[in-house]
Amino acid sequence: MRKLFPLLIALFCLSLSGCTQEVNSGRIMFYNTENFFDTIKDPKTDDAEFTPTGLAKWTSERYQHKLDNISKVLAAMSEAEVPIAMGLSEVENKKVSEDLTNTPALRKYNLGVIEQDSPDPRGIDVALLYNKKLFTVIITEFITVRLPYSDVSTRDILYVKGRINGGELHLFVNHWPSRREGPITSRPKRCAAAMVLRNKIAQIISADKNARIIVMGDLNDNPTDSSIVNILGAKEPVEPYNTSSLYDLMAKPYKDGKYTLKYHQENDVFDQMIVSENLIDKTSTVHVRGNEGSIFKEKWILFNHPKYGEMPNRTYSGPRYYGGFSDHLPVYIDIDFTR
Repeated sequence: MRKLFPLLIALFCLSLSGCTQEVNSGRIMFYNTENFFDTIKDPKTDDAEFTPTGLAKWTSERYQHKLDNISKVLAAMSEAEVPIAMGLSEVENKKVSEDLTNTPALRKYNLGVIEQDSPDPRGIDVALLYNKKLFTVIITEFITVRLPYSDVSTRDILYVKGRINGGELHLFVNHWPSRREGPITSRPKRCAAAMVLRNKIAQIISADKNARIIVMGDLNDNPTDSSIVNILGAKEPVEPYNTSSLYDLMAKPYKDGKYTLKYHQENDVFDQMIVSENLIDKTSTVHVRGNEGSIFKEKWILFNHPKYGEMPNRTYSGPRYYGGFSDHLPVYIDIDFTR
C-alpha cells in the first residue's frame, strides 16, 4: 500500500484541472505570423484575398506550407527552454491555431489555444497558445478597443490570468492598429489601444500590487513612441527601478539597432515584451533572465535583399508569393523560478 500511495497521489493530481508540473525556467514568446488565414471564405469578414480563387491564390498546399513554417520557428524557439506560452497575431481563427498546435513539430508540447473572432474587418485575431502541463488558465478576457475618429474596428486585447509553479502571471496579447494611414495620422488609434491596456493593468494592480504582468504583441510602434512611453508608461529598464512602472524589454535591442521588421533600410521593433517591475527584480522568486528581450533571428528565416540586406523572409510581398515565414521576427523572454 505504501508503494501505491505516490501513484494514487499522482493520479489524483492529474484529475485536477489546476494541478500542473513545476519547472525551474521557461520561455514566453510572441510571433506576428503574417496573414495566417485558412482557405475558407468567411462570410462575416473581408478574407476573400486568402482563398484559392482570391488574389493570393491561397491553396491548401500553401496553407500547409505556412503551418509547417510557423511551427518550425516556434519549435526551434522551444529547444533551449520549455515553452510556457506563445502569443500570436494575424491568425484568422481558432481552427488555424489548433491546426498549428497539431503539427508534428508542436504536438509534443500539448498546447492549449485561447482565441476568439475579433471585430477586425479582415478577421485577423490574436491568440495565446499555452503549455497545459505547466500553465493553468484562471481567467480569460477579450478586451474591446474603441478607436477615436473611426468607424473601423480593431483587434481585441487578449488578457489571460494563469497559474504556474503555484504563482500567478497576467498575460496580455496585443496587435495595435497599423500605420497604413501614416505613423502620425494613425497614432491616436494606437494611443487609444495603449490607454485601454493601461486602464486594465491599473485595475489589476489595484487589486494586487504584486501582480506579475507581461505585455506582448505587435504594437505597431517602437519603444520610444508616445503610445508606449507616455500613454502605457513603459520605459527602458535602467536602475533605479520604480515599483509602479512597466519596463519595455525591447527598448535596448531597438536602441542597439536591432529589428523585428524592416521597411527598406529602416529598422523597427514593433514586437514588444513589456513587464512589471517585480519581474526584473532578481531577488524575486519569479523573474526575467536578464534585462532585455530577445529576437529570434536565425539565418534560415531571413532573406538577403540585394538592396536592403537581411530581413525577415515573408510569405507574400503584395500579391507575390515567396513561401517564407513572416514579415516579422518573433521575440521572447526567459523566466526563471527560484525557491
